[in-house]
Amino acid sequence: MKNLGVLISFLMLISWPVSAHESSEHDGLMIETAWAPHTGRRTASAAVYLTIKNSSNTADALIDIKTDRAASAMLHVSKEVGTIMQMEHVARLPLPAHTSVSLTPGGHHIMLMRLTKPLKRGEIFPLNLTFEQQGDVTILVEITGIGGPEHN
Repeated sequence: MKNLGVLISFLMLISWPVSAHESSEHDGLMIETAWAPHTGRRTASAAVYLTIKNSSNTADALIDIKTDRAASAMLHVSKEVGTIMQMEHVARLPLPAHTSVSLTPGGHHIMLMRLTKPLKRGEIFPLNLTFEQQGDVTILVEITGIGGPEHN
């Protein structure tokens, strides 16, 4: 656990990321509780969930996502079509001024495809979010149990 604290402190110094356990404001955007459920050894994809609060007077939008933990990362939304759940790619996630948008299981989420290695509970990894107005913001994602941080 001591090494995890040292790693988080080091990453904060070199890239000013938002910690998975904390919220941090960056020019009116606050990103809270970024997490991903752990995966099995053969799992090729995973989802990331978080909340983005835009407390500024300017609308923004999430337009790109990158991480070294997957070959690609993109925004998806889950929709029920008849009796079947389907996922659709979403090119941008609008963030109107003075609103909060949550990426949650069964709704909007970040999809990581072709993982470079399984997501192991207790680890963290950086995720770069690109916003239309704000630009790049690097956050840390906590890998948790299937139910999220509150069920660890």
